Amino acid sequence: MNRFYPALICASIFLVPASGYAAVTAKDVQVAGRVLGFTTSPLTGNVKLGIVYDPANAGSAADEAALVGILGAGLAVGSVTLVPLPIPIANVATASSDVIFLTAGLGAAAAQAGTRAAAEKILCITTDLAATQAGSCAVDVQTTPSVQITVNKATAAASGVSFASAFMLMITEI
Repeated sequence: MNRFYPALICASIFLVPASGYAAVTAKDVQVAGRVLGFTTSPLTGNVKLGIVYDPANAGSAADEAALVGILGAGLAVGSVTLVPLPIPIANVATASSDVIFLTAGLGAAAAQAGTRAAAEKILCITTDLAATQAGSCAVDVQTTPSVQITVNKATAAASGVSFASAFMLMITEI
């Protein structure tokens, strides 16, 4: 029976989703919405959440579908109501939103969203830590196994986004 273990391990590499990828959850959206209340100029009311995704990337498209499903016609989180606005990555330079939510797994293409956020002086949030580490998005939200928020200080500054000092005590800054 031991001779089958190597084959099982090899098969699991191809059957398990890509390492580090976890579908966006309702808890992720709730935490991301709460982050908006900690900016020095907090947003209120209806907030167009530009969901930047790549229709050709299965993980990214799944995140977009999950976000649209979670948000419905609008989801109240704190003092904002997040209204979904799907934006294919090819259209990110011309789309208009109040905040960008960058789907996971876009790799180098994610830089387009970072450029857009900086040009429009809007916040970019993601659940893809690699995108935040690369400077493509200012804020990463992780909720499993526990809530962890990472802010790329340089990317946030380039986007004209700053946070209340109380928030800075609760996050990891890179």
